[in-house]
Amino acid sequence: IPLYNTLSNLIGRLAGGNLVSTVRPTLKALLGTTGVSPVFPLSPLSPFQPFSPRTPGFPFGPGPPTLPSGPGLPIGPTGPGRPISPGFPISPFIPFGPMGPISPFIPFCPCSPISPF
Repeated sequence: IPLYNTLSNLIGRLAGGNLVSTVRPTLKALLGTTGVSPVFPLSPLSPFQPFSPRTPGFPFGPGPPTLPSGPGLPIGPTGPGRPISPGFPISPFIPFGPMGPISPFIPFCPCSPISPF
């Protein structure tokens, strides 16, 4: 106990008698200058976290890799009776059920009763 009193008096003299200042050096001595506790290095007071950067919705790091379904990517067939390649008007037509031609070798007639035009 005498050592504690001596240490308290020394810290009190160095702080100029200010009680708030006497608490701060003690916390700095316990936590170190960086705020990392030597006893609990992963404490909430510790600025260092060993995990990867956190993102909203995934508390332990980045989420799963995203699928390549962003804007501007092809979604699928362009529809019945449409060209295979969009933007190229002279391309074969896709046979697609009763709305499209029976065979890709038979030309599509816009005058047909099943024509979407």
